[in-house]
Amino acid sequence: MTPFLYRIAQAFYQRYGSEISQLAFVFPNRRSGIFFQKYLAEVAGKPLFSPRVTTINDLLAELSPYTAIDRISLLVMLYKRYIELRQSDETFDNFVFWGDMLLGDFDDVDKYMVDARQLYTNIHDLKEIDEFYLTDEQIEIIKRFWGHLFFPSTESDNKQQFIQLWQILYDLYTRLRQDLADRNKAYEGMIFREVAERCRRKESLDLPYTQVVFVGFNAITEAERVFMEYLRDTGQGDFYWDYYAPTLQDSYNKAAFFLNDNKRRFPSKIVIDEHIDETPQIELISIPSAVGQAKQATDILQQLIDAKLLSPERAIDTAIVLPDEELLLPMLYSIPSDITTVNITMGYTLQHTTVAALMDSVFQMQRHIRFTKGDPRFYHIDVKQLLGHRFIASRLGDEAHRITTFINDNNRAFVSPVELGHHPLIELLFRIPTTADEAADYLTRLLEYLQQDAPADEATDDDNSPVGFSAVEREFMYHYYITIKRLRDVMTEQHIAMSVDTFFRLLGKMAASISIPFRGEPLSGLQIMGVLETRALDFENLIILSMNEGVFPVKKVAASFIPYNLRRGFGMATTEHQDSIYAYYFYRMISRAKRVYLLYDSRAEGLKSGEVSRYIYQLKYHYRVPIREIQVNCDIATFSPTTITVDKHRYGIEQKLADFLSGGKSALSASAINRYLNCPLQFYLQYIEGLERPDDVAESVDSGTFGSIYHGMMQRIYDRIKGDREQVTITADHIDAVRKDKALLTHYLEICFANDYYKTPQHPKALTGYDYLTGEIILKLIDKTLEKDRALTPFIYRASELRITGEAPISHHRAVQLKGFIDRVDECNGRIRIVDYKTGKERLDFQSVGELFDSSATERRKAILQVLLYCKLYRANYHHPASPIYPAIYIIRNLFDKFEWNIKYEKEPFTDFDRVAADFDQCLTACLDEIFDLDRPFTQTTEESHCQYCDFKLLCKR
Repeated sequence: MTPFLYRIAQAFYQRYGSEISQLAFVFPNRRSGIFFQKYLAEVAGKPLFSPRVTTINDLLAELSPYTAIDRISLLVMLYKRYIELRQSDETFDNFVFWGDMLLGDFDDVDKYMVDARQLYTNIHDLKEIDEFYLTDEQIEIIKRFWGHLFFPSTESDNKQQFIQLWQILYDLYTRLRQDLADRNKAYEGMIFREVAERCRRKESLDLPYTQVVFVGFNAITEAERVFMEYLRDTGQGDFYWDYYAPTLQDSYNKAAFFLNDNKRRFPSKIVIDEHIDETPQIELISIPSAVGQAKQATDILQQLIDAKLLSPERAIDTAIVLPDEELLLPMLYSIPSDITTVNITMGYTLQHTTVAALMDSVFQMQRHIRFTKGDPRFYHIDVKQLLGHRFIASRLGDEAHRITTFINDNNRAFVSPVELGHHPLIELLFRIPTTADEAADYLTRLLEYLQQDAPADEATDDDNSPVGFSAVEREFMYHYYITIKRLRDVMTEQHIAMSVDTFFRLLGKMAASISIPFRGEPLSGLQIMGVLETRALDFENLIILSMNEGVFPVKKVAASFIPYNLRRGFGMATTEHQDSIYAYYFYRMISRAKRVYLLYDSRAEGLKSGEVSRYIYQLKYHYRVPIREIQVNCDIATFSPTTITVDKHRYGIEQKLADFLSGGKSALSASAINRYLNCPLQFYLQYIEGLERPDDVAESVDSGTFGSIYHGMMQRIYDRIKGDREQVTITADHIDAVRKDKALLTHYLEICFANDYYKTPQHPKALTGYDYLTGEIILKLIDKTLEKDRALTPFIYRASELRITGEAPISHHRAVQLKGFIDRVDECNGRIRIVDYKTGKERLDFQSVGELFDSSATERRKAILQVLLYCKLYRANYHHPASPIYPAIYIIRNLFDKFEWNIKYEKEPFTDFDRVAADFDQCLTACLDEIFDLDRPFTQTTEESHCQYCDFKLLCKR
């Protein structure tokens, strides 16, 4: 393979020899110029003075009296002129998106030398078009556009707004250009046009070169064409087009769209005789993953190294092309360790970087700040997200874990600065800027802090600690830092006032439009580049990723105020230009390669079609190029449910179980027994090993907290009536008095919320928002419960939330310690009621005690088992009181509809625990014997319906 640029260097050195230094060579990009110099040195074989090597953008900038202006300053100047002309109060951040669009249009207008007055004229009288110096076809296209827009029956508000804006665009365009000219500044299109108009006027450009040689161009703008024609006509221009591949000479191929016109207008002075007859070996590899393409590219590189087709020390003849820039970082992290030198020449959008993710989290946190009595509060999700970001977590260390644990343990939906602590980074991060200038200072100080080396007290001995940032990450930080500084400077210079929120939004939009250029030494190492960087370059081994339709060729069309028909009518670039340009890039790129690997993402999901690029179909069916197709599949592991058994003789389980026996430090509750009957393995993990779901912040009152608040309210109401007495007779008057005392009930509600939800028992407060609505629901339930209790009066109230303990004998002369909290104990109609409040869905009937302990039952009556255990313990503690013990369950959700608290046993009201006491003791003993039988392992439940809400179901893969 002889590269195109090598042939150019060879031809010119043969003709000019050492006098080649008097020439200037103009290339599409800087990288191709550097490769040309390399080839020229190889051809000469001796030192010589290099000719001038440049790009057309740089050359035109040199010839113009203007200097380029940065994008932010340009946007601000445009905004001020727009506000003046439109007499609008539109904010700057709302203007930025389509202001950027306008600048793109103005740039195109100048690069294509369009008469802006004619383009932006609001053409009411279509006869005005006849005065244009356009072709008949162009005039017809423009008439169709304006004729449709002004057709009476189709006018709409959107069209009227478009026309009103269109009417000021010419003035906006001319005044912006004048403002720039007054400052001796210009945007790129303005520079192009200024030089081209001087060329049209035949003014001397005073070029210090005998020849200006244009190499490797394809699509050119009108301004570039005028400039080239000027040099051609003055005898200074020479032009070389890379159209040697047969595919680029095919008139049916869009890649040849500009071929004939370019070769006719700009012929070459030296004949470069080249015939490309060889077809590269092409492999098409489908991979159902974006990042997987980078991993597959690594395998290809390793295969080339193993086959001696790629030297790790000299990989300059191999290029990886990334049409999708988001794959740059995955690709960098996937390069084989054998390849020590890598050169990157492409941009990476600042929006996709880790520092941009951090800034987005900061913006979110600042937007969600809530003030309570003038004090700021930070939303817990925003705080956790910031603390979890690698840049922050690496500098905070254990402090981040401490704050997160505090938030979860204390259920802080909103956190105060005091609660966050006083770490320097925390104090810096959780500041609240009040002006845009303060916001800029806030962000720059944060980035400066992160860029500093970690102080000794933040250092760690862990080799895997992420405290240090890579060079790439530091580069990202630097670019974001200078973006903030530049925006701040422009705000100061142009006297632009904006809110903090506007500043953050504008900064986010700017990050989306800024591309970070990666530059290296192009003449060494593996080459990683974007599609545009491949222009005029040739490689033996090409690995092209993202060969998907819509990615390569790119489907994205630049946003524009100039409609398609007007663009076409005035000879500006359209989607057809884009299609032909990318087709040229592809076919030229592969034309001289020996081996080409085309990788694409085969997933079809969301907006991804998984469709391969059109170029593949063209190669296969139009050019009949043999393509080896490979399908790479990801091994998806489908896990069958895992069978888990835990031997009680291992892991110290025997000793842990012994803690629950008589004299031990633990006791089993009714909930633990129910858990065992549901699933022995779940019981083991939760009660023997003490594993629990990590606490998380409940932003609203969940069912468990709802029940706790209800329980607490009922306890306070009845304990207030009882006072210091052992028991009290509750009358209707007592209950009526409580129901009328709304202030008291509200006070109790606030106390219960503070204890069980806010976790601030010393600081009850008035409820607001959603909590207020929840509180109102609880108050209604309390009132309804008191109404139901009033129907039972008079009754004797004894206790609420009564802690009760006891023992149950099991085999081998052992006894198991039991415990429980009885929601309420009262005496009604001569019977002791053991009352249990339930906020969930329960059934109040059972046919036998055995079914309560049946672990295979799908609707086992857990609540009845619990209240019967309480009856057993109460009877044992209070020496078999003469009054019968009567279990009762208040199902709170049924208070307003068919409320019943009586349990039914064998379809009859169950009013005396003694009826089932013996059976209950027998079944309980059998269950406990099973738990403490060391030869019987803990196993999973066979009823998978029990796993639905289990915290450990992922362990079992169910």
